[in-house]
Amino acid sequence: MKLIFRLVVVLTFFSPPAFARMAERMADRPGAIESYLSENGKYEVSIKHGEHLPSWSFKENGRQLWSEPLLNEPGVAAVSDNGETITLPLWGWRDEGGSSGVAVYNKKGKLVKEVLFKSQSSADEALRWVRETRISPDGTYFIIGENGKKGADVTLFNAVTGNIVWEKSAGLPELVEIKVAREGQFALVATHEAKGDGMEFLLLDHSGAAIWQKKIGHNLSYEVKRYLKFKDDGSGFEIYDLHSARYISIRFPHQFTTLKASRRQKSPESGR
Repeated sequence: MKLIFRLVVVLTFFSPPAFARMAERMADRPGAIESYLSENGKYEVSIKHGEHLPSWSFKENGRQLWSEPLLNEPGVAAVSDNGETITLPLWGWRDEGGSSGVAVYNKKGKLVKEVLFKSQSSADEALRWVRETRISPDGTYFIIGENGKKGADVTLFNAVTGNIVWEKSAGLPELVEIKVAREGQFALVATHEAKGDGMEFLLLDHSGAAIWQKKIGHNLSYEVKRYLKFKDDGSGFEIYDLHSARYISIRFPHQFTTLKASRRQKSPESGR
């Protein structure tokens, strides 16, 4: 009955081409555990599948802070470096990456907001095939990335209000990885060719405009776990070059580094 109900709901929302992309969800094995770390490795969200309801838990530096039943559909989680923001996908077709939105939780595992995805052509709700979700280190923004026709589709959200900050088609059609910096000031996007291993990297500013980009041929390898890094000192970022087997360091453009420093000085939070 559960499967029939889901099929009815999906057919209500979607056209035949969209429905053709879906596949029946595989059953989760009871007892299986999926774990997700913050970028700095300090916080961990774990989801345990049960016979009926799953449960989830939250750890800080390996110490469990809480464990609760998970009433929302389980899926790929993300957690900010300060542990203040956790995201989970809302109901969808998880084995295919389809979801109806993003649930935002606080550090205590309490639901703060449900951000529902909307159709680009109307205000109707719609599934989106999200490849990756990342949260800014301070937990104030989250970013999602999807494969697109001409370029990958990238959307930045305000985690507090749930509003879209910007949406953009970026780089090549297939998404590899995304990251968002503190306060949503910068976003890094790694994409690759739909048929091939050439890659394009982009740095986007706070409005979603591309302020730096670079293409590298024959660079895609699924053995590479991370293609993108923001530097800890805030001076720039790094991208992985497969040929040299190392990260290439790039500084932020000077005018944006100056603007970033100026905004921090004027921010009421800068004195905290």
